[in-house]
Amino acid sequence: MSPLPYIFSLPAPPASVRSGFSWLPGPDVKAWSEPMTSERALNVFDVYDRFVIGERVPADEWNYRTIPANADRLKRKYRLEFGRNIIPDDKAIKKDLFAAGLEMLVSTGFYNADMERVMDVTESEVAEGIRKAPKQLTFGEGRDLIRTCTRRSNISLRPTVRGGPAGAPVSEDIFVKVMRSYAQEAVVDTIVNGTMPSAGGHPAIIGTPYGMRACATGIRAAREACIAAGRPGMSVHASGPGRAPHMIPERSGPHVQCDLPQLSELKINMTVMNMLALSSVSGGAVMIEQMPIFGGYCGGAEETAICDVAATLASFALFNGSIHLDCPVHIRWGITTARETLQVAGHAAAAIDANTDLLIGNQCCTAAGPCTEMCLLETAAQAICATASGRELISGPASAKGAAQDKTTGMEARIMGEAAGAAAGIKAGNINMIIDDIVSGYENDYANAPAGKTFRECYCADTVKPAAEYMRVYDGAVRKLRSAGLNIW
Repeated sequence: MSPLPYIFSLPAPPASVRSGFSWLPGPDVKAWSEPMTSERALNVFDVYDRFVIGERVPADEWNYRTIPANADRLKRKYRLEFGRNIIPDDKAIKKDLFAAGLEMLVSTGFYNADMERVMDVTESEVAEGIRKAPKQLTFGEGRDLIRTCTRRSNISLRPTVRGGPAGAPVSEDIFVKVMRSYAQEAVVDTIVNGTMPSAGGHPAIIGTPYGMRACATGIRAAREACIAAGRPGMSVHASGPGRAPHMIPERSGPHVQCDLPQLSELKINMTVMNMLALSSVSGGAVMIEQMPIFGGYCGGAEETAICDVAATLASFALFNGSIHLDCPVHIRWGITTARETLQVAGHAAAAIDANTDLLIGNQCCTAAGPCTEMCLLETAAQAICATASGRELISGPASAKGAAQDKTTGMEARIMGEAAGAAAGIKAGNINMIIDDIVSGYENDYANAPAGKTFRECYCADTVKPAAEYMRVYDGAVRKLRSAGLNIW
């Protein structure tokens, strides 16, 4: 089955019948290998039914044979070679990578890790899922309302900035202060929660009542932080282990959104399937996350990007996601800011952006900790990459690999938003030079990345203002970004 290079390659219908979504006409209508008609878009219940009757495949066969073999085959079929560019400036690469990702999903299927079964999906069902997907989202309310809309390529409008620890552990006693440090930042549009490692002094173990209590308490604390920062209508995104916002009363209305994860690569489990089923009847925007692993099951940058595109399409075609958030991670360093993972993210996003009008985001996870120039430069490099490749939302960052307790602050989100704003509208060729300059300055330090400081060392806990030392570090990072060619203040 030969895939289509452009997901929207039909002539645009009259404006009166476009039903609110945007069409992207392509030059090759004959590229479709089958009719563009399906009974209807799939939902999570259809997907479950297909898993029930799907082929049984052992997990090791899926992980170590099916995924790498198919990704490698498609890399060779489409002759994908990224070179040194972080973001592609060649339309042919965007077209071919998208085609490879679509074929990866259709020819490989999707895997249920608990059932050890594979479901199949057709090209027409993928197309129908894309048509059904929202083309804009609204988060928050009142003066804190933010609309996330499709950005065509790197237009001068920056992405939505979702600042927060993104699942990194934050101590219960300072949780409100940490989240307030994000909510008070002018460039932050919405916040993503951290994870409480304890609840009422008890370890918040996933799958226990204390785990659920920590999730609920964390959402309430984030809402309190928004109110304290003078932004009571700001939206909160639940992230990290134990998330269950659909079961929490505070979820009602526009304030609390749900993040649900795929598994790597092209996998899902029944826990997430059940939460998707609940989401389908309870309403609210659903952000589906996925973490393609560079150097893992897929292999190199091109193969990982193919899987990234396939997983992105699956979020909409199979699971009715409102927006897809990817987070390509380096298998050795456990970060998203390495040159290779930026290249995966940049190419995958550019391919999706050039061939669909889906909403896509990117999560940042740095090697270095807060109050270090390396952490800020890593964050800026990824924000620039995400912006220039056409993404609609950037998230985080989870500093210090998102693993060190209390090592996330609002200052990292500030540089993320400011760098994104400065990068908006710049051509890909110039962006590649800027990113290359920034990454060259830190990529030899992954093994010895500075641990950074805790929130208590970075901020005055009473006023929630950054310490003078962090302000000096921030100014130093801005000077280096300006030296690299980014017009940031």
